[in-house]
This record gives sequence, C-alpha cells and structure tokens, in this order.
Amino acid sequence: MNTTFKGLPVHYEIIGEGLPLIFLHGFNENSAVWDLIIPALAKQYQCVVIDLPGFGKSPLPANLSIKYMANAVHRVIEEINIAKPIVIGHSMGGYVSLELAAHYPDLLSGVGLFHSTAIADTDEKKDNRLKTIDFLRKNPVESFFKVFIPGLFAPQNLKSNLLIQTEAIIKQTQKDSVIAGTKAMLERPDRTEVLINSTFPWLFIAGKYDQLIPVEHISLQASYCNKAMFEILFNSGHIGMMEEPEKSSEIILNFAEWCF
Repeated sequence: MNTTFKGLPVHYEIIGEGLPLIFLHGFNENSAVWDLIIPALAKQYQCVVIDLPGFGKSPLPANLSIKYMANAVHRVIEEINIAKPIVIGHSMGGYVSLELAAHYPDLLSGVGLFHSTAIADTDEKKDNRLKTIDFLRKNPVESFFKVFIPGLFAPQNLKSNLLIQTEAIIKQTQKDSVIAGTKAMLERPDRTEVLINSTFPWLFIAGKYDQLIPVEHISLQASYCNKAMFEILFNSGHIGMMEEPEKSSEIILNFAEWCF
C-alpha cells in the first residue's frame, strides 16, 4: 500500500489486527528487516511496517532529512487513521521516531529505540560521515556495503545465513539514497530533551556486540526517562531483530503490554 507525501509515494504494509505498532527500519534497510519478528507480534497487534523515504519501495525525495522522514510517517498514521501507536525504530529509524516524538508527543503511546540514540553526532562522527559521502561519490556503492554489512553483526553471527539475508535487503539500496541518508543523519539535532520531557514509556534495546552504539551509551539514555525499559540482546550486534528475533519479539510484546 502507498500514501502520498509531498507528491511522492510512501510505501507501507499492515499485518495483523489489534492495537497499533509501527516499525521503522534503519539506514540502508527497508521494511523487510522486520520480517522475522512480525509474525509473532501480528498475532496480538496491528503491525505497520514502513519503507522510509529513499529506501525500499519509497522513492528518494530531493531534500531528505530526518524531519522529512518523520513527517512522512505522520502522513501514514493519518492515512491509516490509527490512534496512539507505539513506534519502534531501528538505528536511523530510531532517529525518525525521536523526531516524531518531538513534534507529535500526544500522538504516541510509547517509543522503542532499537540500537539507536537521541544524542547528535559528535564532531568526530560527523567527520566520518563526510568521509563516507566523499568515498561514495568516488566509488561503487558495493565497496561501501562490503565494509558496512559485516559491521552490523556480532562476530559469532557472521557466518550464518542471516548475513546473506541482510545483504539481500541492504544491496537493494541505491547509492543516492545511501548518500542522502548519511547526510540526513549527520545533520540531525540532539533529541535528549525529548527523553527527559516525555511522559510516555520508552524502550531501549542494546546489542552486547554492537560496534556502532555501545550498551553503556544506551543504558545511560534510559536513565534520562521518566518511564523506561532497558534490554540487552546478548547474542547481537547492531541488527538484533535478525540476530535474535524470538527474544526481540518477546521484549517488544512486554513493552506493548506495559504501554497499552
């Protein structure tokens, strides 16, 4: 299914019935990254999986930003006419969830940050993203994916079929979208105040072997919230919904029961 935002389609799918859960994928991904956990969740809830602008079946707009993505998600929520969903965002999808919470706090029953952070990039991280953009402009996107994809996994999961499944998803992403997504993440604002000021519950999921956002970094942010659950996936890196789908489903079900 599609809705339209600023003249471009935004693709989404609805699986199951019940109270609404919205899932936002991460950088270079699409909604298929949730495929291993949705069946368990859809037995009790209406699951809405969205291809964020520039990824999957949603085309890239001229000026992509985290705010643009959040407003596109808001448009989907209006289209479906659902009330008070929980939004679960993986990595970049977590940045979009935070932006949605910043602008539409009364819209949500809860937010889950799956391997994500409210803190803006450090100067060093911004510099690394600029180097990534420069590299992508000079080299095939496949050269970037060759390094990027293995870095998502815990070391013990690198030889599993999960790596092949993840490659199949990520390699669908076009170079222009990789560059635009990198720039959008670089330019995103700090949203720590959203954690501090919000009244609804938050879920933080960390991966023990996450090379991008360490466990300690995520646990500290959970302490900023009035209401928070903090969970560690002990066999995961940065893509726990694929590395530990059963545990991920269990955590999200527990969080949904708390919120609703």
